[in-house]
Amino acid sequence: MKTIQILLALSLMMIAQACETEIPETDVDPPTFSIKITGDGFNETFDQDTDFDSFELNLREGSEYTFLISGGDTGGLKRFEVYFAPDHIQMNPNLSGNWVHTSLSTLTDMLYWTGNASSPLTGTLLNGTFVAEGDSVSSPITFYLTDYGGSEGSSNVTSASLNVYSGDHATEIKYF
Repeated sequence: MKTIQILLALSLMMIAQACETEIPETDVDPPTFSIKITGDGFNETFDQDTDFDSFELNLREGSEYTFLISGGDTGGLKRFEVYFAPDHIQMNPNLSGNWVHTSLSTLTDMLYWTGNASSPLTGTLLNGTFVAEGDSVSSPITFYLTDYGGSEGSSNVTSASLNVYSGDHATEIKYF
């Protein structure tokens, strides 16, 4: 029953997040995003309003975590990029729609979603799992989103980096 509830919730979020929209003449509001991470007794959601400079996320080395990432903009989401170090964060995304996983270098992989200006959507979702690797290793997960900026404007940008520290410790948020 719990699996059915989760699938229903994900389906409803996908419908709500991925509606077609029109690019407005003017758009001054930047895109929004969130990432929900669960696993090893941890369940937390971070978003564009989180003070990412005030903490690090301690993850247990070798533990598997589930993630749900969402990004959106009422005036149309143009691009959503997620950067990570594959040696330290082994992502297993459930790629669908316009989501792509690519390797930029031996040190950096990127998950990205690209919108279509002729048929803009308000947002996107991506879920999957990841494993934190490395003992006493710090590695960020970086988010970068752009919208269309309106038909007469330049793109608005939202970016943030979630500082991840993996090792032999409890999964927790450690504030500075």
